[in-house]
Amino acid sequence: MGRVEYEPNIPLAHPAAAEYLPRYLHEGIPDSQGKPDVKIRDDFYGTRRKLRIGVLGAGISCLNFLHFAEARLKDVEIVVYERNEDVGGVWLTSKYPGCRCDIPSIVYQFSWRTNIWSEMYAPAAENLAYLQTVARENDFYKYMNFKHEIKQAAWNDDEAMWALTVKDPASERTFEDKVHIFLEFNGPVSNPRLTPLPGIQDFKGEVVHPAYWSEDTSVDGKRVALIGYGCSGVQIGPNIVDRVAKLYTWFRNKTYILPPPNQGFSAAGGANFKYSDEQKAALADPDVYLTYRKAVDDAFYRRYSYVINGSPMSQVVKDNTVKYMKEKLAAKPELLERILPKDFDIGCRRQTFAYGYLEAIMDPKTTVFDKTPQRFTEHGIVDGDGVEHELDMIIAATGYDQSHLPRFPKLINGKPVTDFWQDPLSPPSYMALCLKGMPNYFNPSSAYGPLPQGNYYQSSEAFTQYIVKAIDKIQIDRILSVTPKDRAVDHFVRHANTYLKRTAVTGPCVSWYKGNDYANAPALWPGARSQFLRVLATPRFEDFEIVYEDAEDTFAYFGNGWTLEDDAEPDTDKTWYMGRPGREVDVEVIDRLKGTDASVKMLVQGMAAMPMTS
Repeated sequence: MGRVEYEPNIPLAHPAAAEYLPRYLHEGIPDSQGKPDVKIRDDFYGTRRKLRIGVLGAGISCLNFLHFAEARLKDVEIVVYERNEDVGGVWLTSKYPGCRCDIPSIVYQFSWRTNIWSEMYAPAAENLAYLQTVARENDFYKYMNFKHEIKQAAWNDDEAMWALTVKDPASERTFEDKVHIFLEFNGPVSNPRLTPLPGIQDFKGEVVHPAYWSEDTSVDGKRVALIGYGCSGVQIGPNIVDRVAKLYTWFRNKTYILPPPNQGFSAAGGANFKYSDEQKAALADPDVYLTYRKAVDDAFYRRYSYVINGSPMSQVVKDNTVKYMKEKLAAKPELLERILPKDFDIGCRRQTFAYGYLEAIMDPKTTVFDKTPQRFTEHGIVDGDGVEHELDMIIAATGYDQSHLPRFPKLINGKPVTDFWQDPLSPPSYMALCLKGMPNYFNPSSAYGPLPQGNYYQSSEAFTQYIVKAIDKIQIDRILSVTPKDRAVDHFVRHANTYLKRTAVTGPCVSWYKGNDYANAPALWPGARSQFLRVLATPRFEDFEIVYEDAEDTFAYFGNGWTLEDDAEPDTDKTWYMGRPGREVDVEVIDRLKGTDASVKMLVQGMAAMPMTS
């Protein structure tokens, strides 16, 4: 058996790794299968791949990701491209009258940065200020490139990178940025949809979608048509009815308008309220704050079983809602008859809470058309009976595009990703995070997300922590790419579609979950919020096709057999695996436990001196 001089891998990521370089190797030990030796990396175990991460969007998910990435990841370069002028996402663009949280703000926030809110349901401006404050406090602005829009994303296997084509509208400059990981945080309500309505293009007055409401937009003294009765529409109605000259609206489909939630904690009748100074002082106690948050969230979670077809909670929630609607619309029973669904249950459509909406459509200024209008004209709208009503303004609260089609070209080795699926409303999603055939790509707003479960902050934290865990593995295990396996995608989608038939969301209603069509299947998460959070806590890496840096040695990340964390520096805790003492013990105490201590009177000489046992 001979030996040969060792040729080290250079350069080393950490100079201390030089201490663990062998001077020679022993030869003559053959591989049992006759295969050649692999190449051992001379860097420490734990030496990370240096990665560049490209992020689209600077809303809630982006800030969550930056928080968890800074806490866990190292050796990463992060760049954020945001098409708008600042941090905030939907809260930056939503400025319409009455825009505010429709769930209590005390639970609608980052768990890692709590806030004492002014109201139970905080207004849009306060939500935006909160997000921008969090970004400033954590110096997240250093990652941001505002008014930059990604126009194309193309993955290439040979480089194992995404090429992002980015446009800077201010300079009209287009450039390419190559990243190892592409995160698309565009949010589920980031692409406004203006439903095509006959003649709306002929209307000479103002047409505005709530997402494009500006500070200069005014309804004062105007004759206004309000299209839509979803989350935006039910907030806008009661907040403009006192200001307009006339309000026209109609119901294209039947719907439930629910009473305000969390009535056990809200003002009388479920109304919003401003926290008093005394209440804010009580909330300054962290234990009081958390107990209050948990109590508010618990009340919502306990009733979520209403989505199960025929469940006892479903009947309770339905009975309470019908009773509420009957009371509010008592003066116009014919209106209740037109609105109230007969063939689907609560949960089929996204929940919309009243907050004064039913009172607004009962106001003398409001006309609720009995039939769907025929068309718009240059000057107004023609109702179902052929009568024209003059208008000054149309508010098109028609929601957001939920088709899941790419909003810009995405290519995998030159092939459009849309070639991987046929149904734009139900793309091949894996765990609501990844899409079939797309390496190193994560998008928490893709299909099958937990949209009805109530709180985007909570789901965003689960999604972004999962992503950070995946990136951590990519770095430590020296991985080039991870792509969900076709089998895992197929099983997840089939399971979700089958599960959803147990719930109200697959009922015969028109819903944004279905692309506003009765016939489409909703692409939603198959379970409750708690189940979602627990499932996402542990990534299933067995569901991914993994390509390693060293195609011949998937264990190359073992490195030189020593660890960066324990062996690169001399003053680290070498026995971390034994735990840590509860307090610091003086070195003199440890010295007194040596055999040379004066208290030792007897020396044990070999086994013969040990006490015998029977």
